[in-house]
Amino acid sequence: MERIKNKIKDNLVKMLVAAVMIGLAVTGCVYLDEVSITQIIDGRECDYAIAGTEATFTVNGHIECAADVSNTNFVVAILVPKTWNVAKYAKVTYRCDLADDREQIMNMSLMPSNALPKNGNGLTWVECLNQTYGVGPNVLDDMEWVVFQTDIAWTIHNGDKPKYTIWIKTRVGDENLKCRLGFFVNHTDDGFSDGGDHKKAMYSDCFEVVGGTGAVVDYCSNHLNRLSPLLSLQDDFLTFSFIGSVAENDLTKANEPVYFEGKAYGASGHVYEVKEKSEKTLMPVEDESTKTCSITFWPAGFFNIPEGEQLVKIEYFFTNKNGDIVIGQDTDDYLGLGKDEPDPDNRLPFIYTFQCN
Repeated sequence: MERIKNKIKDNLVKMLVAAVMIGLAVTGCVYLDEVSITQIIDGRECDYAIAGTEATFTVNGHIECAADVSNTNFVVAILVPKTWNVAKYAKVTYRCDLADDREQIMNMSLMPSNALPKNGNGLTWVECLNQTYGVGPNVLDDMEWVVFQTDIAWTIHNGDKPKYTIWIKTRVGDENLKCRLGFFVNHTDDGFSDGGDHKKAMYSDCFEVVGGTGAVVDYCSNHLNRLSPLLSLQDDFLTFSFIGSVAENDLTKANEPVYFEGKAYGASGHVYEVKEKSEKTLMPVEDESTKTCSITFWPAGFFNIPEGEQLVKIEYFFTNKNGDIVIGQDTDDYLGLGKDEPDPDNRLPFIYTFQCN
């Protein structure tokens, strides 16, 4: 009798272990093994692209299928600066072991903007990505997820372990910048279910666009200043922020109200300056925990720009009321990048350049 009880117990343990193993197999479905942002320029490998040229990003992964999945499209998404306009310029191709010819290169197409993932609770793919991942490790929010799906719907059988490679070839923008690209994989039969069994996300190291226009916009590193939107026309409202908690600095240590001062440069050659310390230039505290102060204004009204004048750029500083503490680009470079200490007789401002109409 004791032997029977022990046998029953052993069988129960084996069944339990088997159930757990089956559960693990089911949960380990889609894998994103690695991404590559490396470009070949003049025969050299580099993690940057020349502004206005095409770059190719590679995604490698595999699938371990523990149940038959019929008629499913594989999904890939990439997180990029909005200025790249990836939805317009990207060409996405892939190969996978499910094809009769494993070397065959096949196409992926842009996911319809109104397509709803199966488990997205009524949200679109982009809305699900924004809600779940946001802009990832990037510090500026002027980025977007762009989603693609395979043109072919696949059937994957229990026990299949196909590998896949995806190439995303796209034009990068004309602006100098640094950012961390995001990559996401899933399939339509799952459609953004809870957990990470069938969907994965990964972020690259800092990728740079060089040889373009304007000062480098750095999405990778925290800075004392933030501006939204990053690209605008002169008739748009702009929000300038001082983020005092990013690095130890004199303006934060002074614990005084923060003011904005700046110069707007017109295409005519005229310069319009605002240096007054008043309610107009006061930057109210937006977030006490990060010591963030912000000011929002319409440039034409703020700088009293005459009708017909075209603005080219704004140079600006953050100061205290007395103006004896000044935070500009030279301070940000010194504290964040270890560059030369600011020269009080030759201060370097933050610079914002307007888009052309």
